[in-house]
Amino acid sequence: MTDPVPSANPALPADPPAPTAPPAGTAADPAVRPTTAADRAWADLAAQLTPAASMARIDAVTARAVTTITVIGLLLTGLGALGADQLASDISAATALAVAAVLVASLSVACALTAQVLTISRRLNTADLEQVRAWYHRQFTVRAYTTQAATILLIIAALLSGATAATTLLTTPAPAPAAKSPR
Repeated sequence: MTDPVPSANPALPADPPAPTAPPAGTAADPAVRPTTAADRAWADLAAQLTPAASMARIDAVTARAVTTITVIGLLLTGLGALGADQLASDISAATALAVAAVLVASLSVACALTAQVLTISRRLNTADLEQVRAWYHRQFTVRAYTTQAATILLIIAALLSGATAATTLLTTPAPAPAAKSPR
């Protein structure tokens, strides 16, 4: 290796020495490995993380929250083992759980529907990427959080509903045996 050549102008630094090894990141660099199928799969997944795809996922989750609410009704009725008249007949832990489940399920549906409210932006200049970015950011802020709340509330409602059915089934006295009629 030779020493750097001094510059003719003392105010300018000397020329750097000629490289003896290929620069980092080139094919000759042993630290860089070839792209694998797994790398390509991860890159394909990363390409799907676009704002539009994220909004579509939010819409799918909110739609699922609204349609899944029927599960709460099934759980509240103990999968058919008890009816609304049994829950309304007395004030008990099961009734309190049932009321809580219905309220939480209602809040879940309200959150999911709020996240699905159609947004019309008449003043959005789609040629201004900063405005587009800000619009998507606002959508994510509002819709993602309300969708997350809807999902969490739905889980809580399902747990309360299951607890209602279990409490009712475990605390309801067995029916008295039917009296035999004399022959």
